[in-house]
Amino acid sequence: MKKRMISLVLAATMISASLAGCGGGSSSSGTTAAGTTAAGTTAAAADATTAAAGDTTTAAAEGTSSEGKDSIVIVTSSDILSMDPYRYDEGPTNQFMLHIYEPLVMGDPEMKFQPHLAESWEQSEDGLTWTFHLRKGVKFHDGEEMNAEDVVASFNLASNPDSPSAFSSYTSTFESVTAVDDYTVEIKTNQLNPIMLFSVAQIYILKKENIEGKTEEEIAANVCGTGRYKFVEQVKEDHIDLTVNEEYWGELPPIKNVRWRPISNEATRTATMLTGDVDVTINVAVRDVDRLENTPGIVVLKQKGLREIYLNLDSREDSPLFPGVKNPMSDPKVREAMYLAIDEDAIIKSVMNGAAYTMNSIIPENYVGYQPVERPAYDPERSKQLLAEAGYPDGFEVTLDAPNDRYVKDAEIAQAVAGYFEKVGIKVNLNLMPKANFFSYIKPAENNSMLLMTGWSDSSGDGTSLLHDMLYTFDREAAVGTVNRGHYSNAEVDKLIDQAYAEIDETKRGEIVAKADQLAREDFAYIPLHFEQDTYAIKDTINYTPRPNNYVFAWEFSYK
Repeated sequence: MKKRMISLVLAATMISASLAGCGGGSSSSGTTAAGTTAAGTTAAAADATTAAAGDTTTAAAEGTSSEGKDSIVIVTSSDILSMDPYRYDEGPTNQFMLHIYEPLVMGDPEMKFQPHLAESWEQSEDGLTWTFHLRKGVKFHDGEEMNAEDVVASFNLASNPDSPSAFSSYTSTFESVTAVDDYTVEIKTNQLNPIMLFSVAQIYILKKENIEGKTEEEIAANVCGTGRYKFVEQVKEDHIDLTVNEEYWGELPPIKNVRWRPISNEATRTATMLTGDVDVTINVAVRDVDRLENTPGIVVLKQKGLREIYLNLDSREDSPLFPGVKNPMSDPKVREAMYLAIDEDAIIKSVMNGAAYTMNSIIPENYVGYQPVERPAYDPERSKQLLAEAGYPDGFEVTLDAPNDRYVKDAEIAQAVAGYFEKVGIKVNLNLMPKANFFSYIKPAENNSMLLMTGWSDSSGDGTSLLHDMLYTFDREAAVGTVNRGHYSNAEVDKLIDQAYAEIDETKRGEIVAKADQLAREDFAYIPLHFEQDTYAIKDTINYTPRPNNYVFAWEFSYK
């Protein structure tokens, strides 16, 4: 085991020594700390990367370095989607990026926003201007100091509506972002924004010269942040290595070397934990929880998560996805029928093995705007009656898009949902795909999905953010409704969301949010399924407390 530990440290040291900072690279590898291959590594490049690192990398991949108490191997259920931090707004990808890149403010373990790259800020009397004072002496991984121009360039990049992802929604209220001086950034908004700190916390700060005028591939190929860890190498679908940033502006983490191992196969993921080859497993397979809990040396941690799994339904009467005919799902009766057709309790019990919690609204408990909601009971007979009343006694045909490697039991859940629809006469063509394809495919602007199962998680603590992204009428240029993938549109709901954004008083804002969500639920704008249970397995030699939003950070681990 000690040989394996030394091998990982040596591998990281050898690779790091061959680099000339964030801008240089190793000619023997397509994926190094100097950058990653554009738009993903080919199999040949991945082989070249592994070969370049030699047997030391192979040895490290076979085992864990925990004997040194400064290294850790973390298993995830899927790989990150891109090394461009703004390509996808996706939980596991964001979680990884925050090791390398940092925002001006950042949520603490209790989801309260604290100073980070900005050490302080103030808001103007009218609430429309925010001034952020940057921390001095913060250096990028190549040794150059961060300044206000880097911040402005990063916010400009995030606000681009042509981005493949949804980051522009976080800057939708921004009128301008300017550098007052080297360490002061001023953001003017076009309206009040009660969740401003949450919005700012979603924006990574990159070097201006690495992003202005650069393509997504060029940004992905130059991995250079200010974070606690430096990027060492990536071999797609095998591992990503990080090593501590010794010049970090804050406290250095106790864990110095980190290996992320994406393992999509549930049995393999559990096996690596049982054999001791890894230290931490995120998203433990629900069928293996009891087995891991009863294994000496392993601790299983469980909590109710914020990740909500739900269905988006295309509700447009003139949907281009139903050419020449009326879209059946534009009728609220049909949407209600589809809701009542699904036995979610059975899905939680049989598919999720009890590792999920009923979701009746998109607003999680304890969020601004949360209200207790009773879920309509499973009623297939009433579902058939509603379909008949809407003019579809024999049902209709739809395609259900869903990922097969992103959420816990996602493919099995989609299959169960399709089965329930079939029982009431709705014919379903099930279209399962890996998450690498799924999130681009289901973008509202692409108009590919008439019905889809997806997930969303939001750590703002405020339902205003969820409604803004999930229920507001989709408008690409205004960056609203960016994950309203069913194109739901209700002018009254939009009006209430606008009112919520203008209301600073939290209690009053909560009442507005609750009313907007109630209208959308009564309209069956979406079909909630469940909140996932966050389940982790760790070695009992490790200290760790999970975050409510399921983000796992290597610096929050330590050895006993």
